Amino acid sequence: MLNHAIEVPVRVRSRAVLTGLCIAATLAGGCRRPAPQASGMHQAKKSELTAAELKYGMAPVPDTSVVYQPAVVIVGGGAEAVRALSPTGLTWTINAHAPHADELAEGRIIFLTNRAVGRVLDLRKDGDNLSVTVGPVLITDVIRQADITVAMPIDFGEAIAYTAPDLPGLVIPAKDSAEARPPGGVEAMPVAFQTQTQPAPAPTPDVSNLVNFKVVPTAGSGGVGLRATSDGGGLKMRVEALVHLAKPNLEAHLRITGDGHLEEANLELTGAAGLTLQFEAGTDVGMRANVNGRLQSPVDFSIPVLGGPVPLALTMRQQLIIKTALGVRNSTLTATGDYTFRGGFKIGYADKKWGVFAPTGFSQRHSLMQTAGGVSIAASGMNISHQMKVVFGVGAFGFATGPYFALNSSAGLFKGSDLGMIPCKEATIVISMSGGIGYLIPRPVADVINFVLGELHVRYRVASEGGLSSDPLTIINSSSTLPGCKADKGA
Repeated sequence: MLNHAIEVPVRVRSRAVLTGLCIAATLAGGCRRPAPQASGMHQAKKSELTAAELKYGMAPVPDTSVVYQPAVVIVGGGAEAVRALSPTGLTWTINAHAPHADELAEGRIIFLTNRAVGRVLDLRKDGDNLSVTVGPVLITDVIRQADITVAMPIDFGEAIAYTAPDLPGLVIPAKDSAEARPPGGVEAMPVAFQTQTQPAPAPTPDVSNLVNFKVVPTAGSGGVGLRATSDGGGLKMRVEALVHLAKPNLEAHLRITGDGHLEEANLELTGAAGLTLQFEAGTDVGMRANVNGRLQSPVDFSIPVLGGPVPLALTMRQQLIIKTALGVRNSTLTATGDYTFRGGFKIGYADKKWGVFAPTGFSQRHSLMQTAGGVSIAASGMNISHQMKVVFGVGAFGFATGPYFALNSSAGLFKGSDLGMIPCKEATIVISMSGGIGYLIPRPVADVINFVLGELHVRYRVASEGGLSSDPLTIINSSSTLPGCKADKGA
């Protein structure tokens, strides 16, 4: 349980090998080119913001140290100029008489607040209101020249929750495991789960579209997490993931030259303390209750930064991917994985080279194998993946753009029939991390967004990703099998 939490319903090896000692030192903090220090920049407390700013974000203010791209239209009035945000999060309705609103046109970039940023895909005027449908942009599409450094403590208890209840892609059923794999991550799939417990396709699935799930994100002094529950269609399930953070600090650096060229970017969130993954599932209908798909939280958390030349914010997005193989009626399956580590999450980009740095000192307090439980007369299995994506930049939801990292944590469990002589079990834990600069939307989600744009008769379509991305870094890839089981390869 998180203390003082915000809660809103709704292989151990590194591939971060850098060529050149100075590049590695630059990304790690040494050999860094001088950058302006973060004078007076701090996390905005809720009490410092107006009601409109809490709901829609903070406005940009003129600053001679930042040059915006020619296509950017800084619309005046900030959050007070916003009339509404569509339930999909794609269309902003603003005051048509706001300063410079008349300069907006398809293809240009609106910058009204740190969340109301994007490529203008469609404009519709209705009296005093102007509806602006936006698409994603890169940070260099917005900023032509800037050199920004931020260093400050983070209080997740002050994180601002905002939502788009009909955000496209909140629920994506998957036809196969590849569609439900976390971006930049690895699916934890025990061998026995792959070969022994794949259920036959259900002719009339009850919950395979995940329609009965309730998703609740949390952020507080204990960390950032996501919980999903279901009680319908013959399935009862609770899945919970929590990334533990202790006294977190944010350090970020963004340097863009006068031609809009990205020279250097760093993003680090220190205070990594551990990870907890828990699940319990039961069915009274058997295979018809199996699910396979992606649950995207409709709520994002924002930590805005005050005192800087650009209204930047740290945005946290989360999703769960769930796949079950409950073979017969009255099956249950439970497990808890509780792990500790230390350090921070860091990505860096300089001289066209990447560095990805993950927490260290991984150890387990409770393993999936030790805690695996449940009752079934047939083999059963479950695979869950949690992604916490942290973006430092501008924009909202899937269109948030800037330096980012994604922590992908996957757990897989296979449990044999309780009728066997040996209660076979196999468990896998995979934790990986990736980074990038830009935006990244899972392809199935982008397809849904484009369908919605088509329904709105918007002729533009969005790509699933834009910008630069690193190779994923595998932090942990560990499997264990109960000795004596057929799945045991003799280890």
